[in-house]
Amino acid sequence: MFDKRNQLIFYANILIMVFGITVIIMSDFLIVGLLFIIGAALLIYEQIHQNRGAFSISGLEKILTVKDTCGNKAELMQKQKTTACHVDNTVFWFRSINPTGSISGFRINNQTPAEQTKDSNNKHQVCMSLPTDPKATNGLDTILSYTCTGAFGRTECALSHTVDDETDQLKLVVELPKGRPISSAHAYCVYNGNKEALLPPVVTGETRIETEIKEPRLGAEYRLEWTWPEANIIRKIGCYLG
Repeated sequence: MFDKRNQLIFYANILIMVFGITVIIMSDFLIVGLLFIIGAALLIYEQIHQNRGAFSISGLEKILTVKDTCGNKAELMQKQKTTACHVDNTVFWFRSINPTGSISGFRINNQTPAEQTKDSNNKHQVCMSLPTDPKATNGLDTILSYTCTGAFGRTECALSHTVDDETDQLKLVVELPKGRPISSAHAYCVYNGNKEALLPPVVTGETRIETEIKEPRLGAEYRLEWTWPEANIIRKIGCYLG
């Protein structure tokens, strides 16, 4: 949560609090001890408040729905509760959207984003304007949606999410069409260049995969990967004609 400098300040405040408790226990200076405790507690509270991120996200669920067995047409929906940690935050950015296939049709709560751009890594970013009333600090139910074209035709595919804001829970879901069943599925966390295997995802009916992560790491990328067989020639023709 803190960098090294802030950790030292935090531990110093803890020592001040402990000193106040010791004064109360070991002497008759009750008021002096309480002042030390209250002062240290206020400093810790202010430090935590100042070091909070701009936003916190709760209940983030990212759902990928592949519409055809060739993997040409897909829709992605990201549901979350977005809470502004400071009242002066006026916009929220969805960042690190991987350019999987051809992405289009960005919508936020069924409205056009306030702004749309790409970062230096060619990843999409879309912006949502926050209401001027205090609702943003109480949490806003938010849905980001967009379409992907020509993204999931290979035998090895993945749905990923990068944690750009403090998030309490992350759920990744992939829904596939019937007729091209899942061969295998795995979940991973990629952090500081290291790829770590997570618990095996839940596979339902050979067409649905899901994995859930509590308190995902800030800055980490979580990947839900699956393999499925190559679409046969008849299905490929059908997808092409469709």
